[in-house]
Amino acid sequence: MRSYKQQITNSQQYTNCLKQRGRLDFWMDKSIFSKWTYSGKQSQGGKVIYSDVVIELILVLSYVYSLPLRQTEGFVCSLLALNGEKLSVPDYTTVCRRRKNLDVSKKLRKWNGKENIVFSIDNSGLKCCGEKEWMQIKHRATRRRKFIKIHTGINITTREILYNKATSSKVSDISILSDAVEKVGNKFNRFLADGGYDSKISYTKMPSEVEVVIPPRKNAVRDSETHQRNQAIDYISENSKSKWKREVGYHQRAIVENTFSRWKTIFGENIKSKNEQSKQVEVTLKSEILNKMTGIGMPEWNRVYFLK
Repeated sequence: MRSYKQQITNSQQYTNCLKQRGRLDFWMDKSIFSKWTYSGKQSQGGKVIYSDVVIELILVLSYVYSLPLRQTEGFVCSLLALNGEKLSVPDYTTVCRRRKNLDVSKKLRKWNGKENIVFSIDNSGLKCCGEKEWMQIKHRATRRRKFIKIHTGINITTREILYNKATSSKVSDISILSDAVEKVGNKFNRFLADGGYDSKISYTKMPSEVEVVIPPRKNAVRDSETHQRNQAIDYISENSKSKWKREVGYHQRAIVENTFSRWKTIFGENIKSKNEQSKQVEVTLKSEILNKMTGIGMPEWNRVYFLK
């Protein structure tokens, strides 16, 4: 049993930050009314009426306030009426259809402008279809519960999400690493990941000046290509893995797990989208929402030790 407890030191400030997360004027800027209609080039067929900004706004309000698209449509209609705006609102079918074509590839770049950051990546599962657990136990439902993976990379110092990708549950962790390094760029000087990323690729894909902190497997052996991995194997064989983790500061990686905990607390463990493109859009917009919430303020903790 540990001889201390964690005590929050900025309780009043963090309470105000939590209140700010629910304010409508934080998520909805009135300048959007001037960008309501689509002004780009029209293609042959049905005309595009609403801009991508409007579709994105409706999706963000749906994710923040946990509203289905039909209720979100009525919610936005009431907001326009309260502001005295005589604008039409896209119906839920239009939002659902336009969602998969939204360009969200640059959404997380605004948080990736710093140099020499500590970058860490991990993945977690989200439920997308299938029977509920209670139904499976009660009625022995045969339909399997289907999951997807969200691969998320964060800046350990600021806790901001710099990279994410929604994939099938069968996609391996290491296969995503090269794409994450390319998207984030050579702006990090330290990389942390769990044992699932223990591979030669994890070391060879990184620039030579990046410090890679990945715990080797139990049966790991030395090789001629990964010098940092060889050092970790030698140190663990002479001492212990727990001491190696303390020496290199590996436990910082737990902040990624905290990011997934925050994600599932705020948005739930399910993903609403069914289409592959829509899943990526939903994951990216939710990551942007989390970054904005992080920017408002986070709790600060202090250890209070017990006297023995």
